[in-house]
Amino acid sequence: MDDTDRELLRLLNRDARSPAAELARSLGVSRSTVQNRIDRLLADGVIAGFTVAPGQGHSPALIQAVVMIKLATGDSRQVIAKLKAMDEVETLTAVNGDFDFHLDIQVSSLPRLDEVLARIRRLPSVADTNTSICLNRFK
Repeated sequence: MDDTDRELLRLLNRDARSPAAELARSLGVSRSTVQNRIDRLLADGVIAGFTVAPGQGHSPALIQAVVMIKLATGDSRQVIAKLKAMDEVETLTAVNGDFDFHLDIQVSSLPRLDEVLARIRRLPSVADTNTSICLNRFK
């Protein structure tokens, strides 16, 4: 990786949607050189992907919670499908022990958390839930 690659990464870090022609002008190289470098950085694993950074118009999820769900006996496929369809559910994991599922959920407010938990509790076969609000993430 040379200085041009490092500058290209800096520019992409600032705005990953920058057109190759604009990046080429900033770097003083051709558009095809920029594209070739991006392709190489992707192939080498230097760039893992491109992402979207939420702007000011985006309302971030302020509340993160962990919900443990215990099911009554029966087929869990319907509950899994309904949980997967919920926008607030970030991850759904089957676990062993006293509970059957572990959910990571994100919501914008405590009243919204209450609504989501009520929806979860009304799902067929849900026998019990246990919810903890995340105070801090360390990793």
